[in-house]
Amino acid sequence: MRLVSTVALAVFLATSTTTDAFGPAQPLHATSAYGTGGSVITNNNNNHGMTMRIGTQDMKRKQRLNRILDANPTKETVQDVLLGAEMSTMIQKCSWKVRKNLIRKVQHQADRYELTVDPTFGVPPTQEEREAQSKVAGAERKAARAAEMQAAKEQVQAIKEARVQKRAESKAKTAAHLEKMKALKQSQTPPAKEEPTTTTIQKESPPEPVVAAEAVSEPAPAPAVEEPAAAAAPAASNAVTPKIIKELRDSTGAGMMDCKKALLETDGDMEAAAEYLRKKGLAKADKKASRVAAEGRIAFANENGKAVMVEVNCETDFVGKDSNFLEFAEKVATSALSLSDDNVESLLSQEVDGETLETTRQALVAKIGENIQVRRMASRGGSANTVVGGYVHMNSIGVLVELEGGDEQLCTDIAMHITAMNPPYAVPEDVPSEVLEKEKQILSAQALESGKPPEIVEKMVEGRIRKYLEEICLVSQAYVKNGDKTVGKLLEEKGAKMVGFTRIAVGEGIEKKEDDFAAEVAKMAGKPPPAPDAASPSPEVSKEETKDEATPEPAKPSGGGAVTPKTIKALRDATGAGMMDAKKALLESNGDPDLAAEYLRKKGLATADKKAARVAAEGKIAIANSGNKAVMVEINCETDFVAKDDIFLGFLRQGSKCSRGCSWRQCDRPNEHGGRR
Repeated sequence: MRLVSTVALAVFLATSTTTDAFGPAQPLHATSAYGTGGSVITNNNNNHGMTMRIGTQDMKRKQRLNRILDANPTKETVQDVLLGAEMSTMIQKCSWKVRKNLIRKVQHQADRYELTVDPTFGVPPTQEEREAQSKVAGAERKAARAAEMQAAKEQVQAIKEARVQKRAESKAKTAAHLEKMKALKQSQTPPAKEEPTTTTIQKESPPEPVVAAEAVSEPAPAPAVEEPAAAAAPAASNAVTPKIIKELRDSTGAGMMDCKKALLETDGDMEAAAEYLRKKGLAKADKKASRVAAEGRIAFANENGKAVMVEVNCETDFVGKDSNFLEFAEKVATSALSLSDDNVESLLSQEVDGETLETTRQALVAKIGENIQVRRMASRGGSANTVVGGYVHMNSIGVLVELEGGDEQLCTDIAMHITAMNPPYAVPEDVPSEVLEKEKQILSAQALESGKPPEIVEKMVEGRIRKYLEEICLVSQAYVKNGDKTVGKLLEEKGAKMVGFTRIAVGEGIEKKEDDFAAEVAKMAGKPPPAPDAASPSPEVSKEETKDEATPEPAKPSGGGAVTPKTIKALRDATGAGMMDAKKALLESNGDPDLAAEYLRKKGLATADKKAARVAAEGKIAIANSGNKAVMVEINCETDFVAKDDIFLGFLRQGSKCSRGCSWRQCDRPNEHGGRR
């Protein structure tokens, strides 16, 4: 049955002669002439319809124009409404398709009444036109904003002037009132009510006590009368205000309380106060000149082939980092370039910014509150045949290097080497003969103490002197950046020759104050300070050695310096010897630290031979390998404390070298030649 119905429907549709068999076609969404944005619009009832996707706002604008067109507009309506500026602006906002359609409709109505349409009608402005309009509008807004700001500024200025005027009037009124009160109190007579009191006292008591009572009572109101007058005096003269104090502080750099005191002392006179501060600053600088200034920095400057270094000292490292101190140091170094000698007095007499460097230094001492000194300066170069360069390490160690040939970078590299290694001399020819003779005597004494024959001693001394010269001369030292070559080899490769170098360090040679914290704590606790134990043996001295060396000796030898714990400690730090050895050396050399150091060097081998018989059962095992070979070395000492000492460990590691000869700390290619890092 279903199959029959389907076939019948198909035959009906095929034989139907009308397209309206099922009625007229219906729209899918709505039957209105115009739908919403994005819908398909179908309109068969007027001539203004179109089928396309348009926006809601374009639809509204199009409806507005169509309503005017549907009303069959007159010539006046077309001229005033359709061709007006408002309609042109509305059409400009439409999409280009709608805009094109609407302009065509307006053109049709204008042609109907023979009216001329402006070519720019409904056409949006171009990018250049919009930018020009934006600039004009921006300029107008900027001008309006500037006018507003100017008006606000004038208003604020008027308010400030009104306040200043009001303040001045108040001050004048207060000063007049104080003057009036001062004149009134000065011309005031004793009050009349005191007479009845006096007569009453005269009736009740003898005249003598009355006079005494008056004498006692009269001075009492006197301070009360004169105090306001004294207080009114600064107000009548130059008042010391915070503003004036700040101006004086900015111009002089002094402290706030110092500026206030100076202004009070000079009755508010700025110039007199500045002179007062300057005098006080000179006195303060002279007073602090005796204080130890071992900190500071090395300032460096170079120009036209000349380089200078200046050591500027202060008391603490905090001031050494202050911007005012650093600026002064740079100013001193720059001024030193113009001098022909290394005289500090001549340097401080140089004028910079209208005043001498000495005056600037004194003002800086008054401002910072510490002793500041220009200790020394060093210069090199200035010749057309030499090249000079320098290096300053951490502002504390400075080196100048002068070469014949080469360049400034080579000078800087060698200066870095000198900073690290600190060689005493540049070339063997610079070593004084007395230094070599003295070293030969020491080495000969060491060799003789070991029991060597005289003919062997001479050869030993020659070899050790040669090694000694290699250690103390710059050109024979291994270059720190490349251990495969010496500094002399580096100079030879660069075609340069060493002329000389200068090395200075901040605070070297200055005896610094060492605080005894134990004494300070004892003083705070109200106890006597502990006595220094100068005779106590060092930890590394054995009991047997203490017994052998415990013979009584005078604490102060005749004709020499006193042997104090301080001198013993200094010698011990310089030589690394034990405390009792350092003490004995000082006693033998009459307290001379140089002779004591020589004594210790001469006795060095004998002391080592003496201790060779003692038991050394502690120590370390050192391992080194090279290629397919490995070795172990046992190095012994007496105690486990020494086995952990840095000096002992350094000696232990000297044996761990790679096949190229690099030390274990210096080997940069351990995988290539079996080095051990």
